[in-house]
Amino acid sequence: MTGSSALLAAALITLLGASVIGIAAALTSVARGTQTVPADGEYAAAAQPISGSTTALVGTVLAAILLLGSLVARTARTGHAPWSNLHEFSAAFAFGLLVVYIGLAMRRPIAGLTPAVALVAAALLGVSLLQPDEVRPLVPALQAPLLLTIHVGTAMLAYAIGAVAFAAALGEIVQRATHDGIASLPPTAVLRAAAHRAAILAFPILTAAIVLGSVWANLAWRSYWNNDPKELAAAATWLVYGGYLHVAGRRDRWAFSAPWLLVLGFVAILFTWLGAGLLFVGQHSYAGA
Repeated sequence: MTGSSALLAAALITLLGASVIGIAAALTSVARGTQTVPADGEYAAAAQPISGSTTALVGTVLAAILLLGSLVARTARTGHAPWSNLHEFSAAFAFGLLVVYIGLAMRRPIAGLTPAVALVAAALLGVSLLQPDEVRPLVPALQAPLLLTIHVGTAMLAYAIGAVAFAAALGEIVQRATHDGIASLPPTAVLRAAAHRAAILAFPILTAAIVLGSVWANLAWRSYWNNDPKELAAAATWLVYGGYLHVAGRRDRWAFSAPWLLVLGFVAILFTWLGAGLLFVGQHSYAGA
């Protein structure tokens, strides 16, 4: 096992520990911090009684640091951005997810989502560690360092933000069904605001990733659009998030579907990232997925 993979394994163990701590805190909690809604519409927590949630969040910070070290080591070893294949991209995806979540958790009282986020990130690292980590020469289509960095990096960031939106939306669905009955989760309104903030950030970044991908496709394959399975899946994902933005601000019966669209959006992200390459043969099959 290389040094970068050893750091991935350490991050995986840390995330599993963080999820266990967070779940234990949720099971033993008997109170929730009082939530207030200031005049500017932002949500804040007057108290954070569940110390286990904070401990779990610290665990995700430690895991993110370990992942950063792994990605830096991988970059030094390969000489290019660490997301040229399934092994690398899965690790980068997990890192992006943790960074986005930690950043949002520093601004909003959503630490109760830490176990879910940690488990998703751990699953991504599991995928990464199941792949071979030897360095292979880039196929000709990937031998464009700038586009490899910005196109795939932009897609990774959009996916990571979409994953955070998914976690918040799933929490909103649970809290709405239980009438805010899960004490370890933030209230419905807080989760809805966090999910919406993530979604409106993910959409333009996903748009940029698709545009950059079409530019790269034209350079590599002499066509901006090739009806490749991954291209079609990316377009479908974009439409799902566009649909969410269309219904999120409504106050009619369609507004009920907003969090479900974010769940569907993350399913579409997973299919675009992993399913399209595994189930269909296309021009993106060289990436290992």
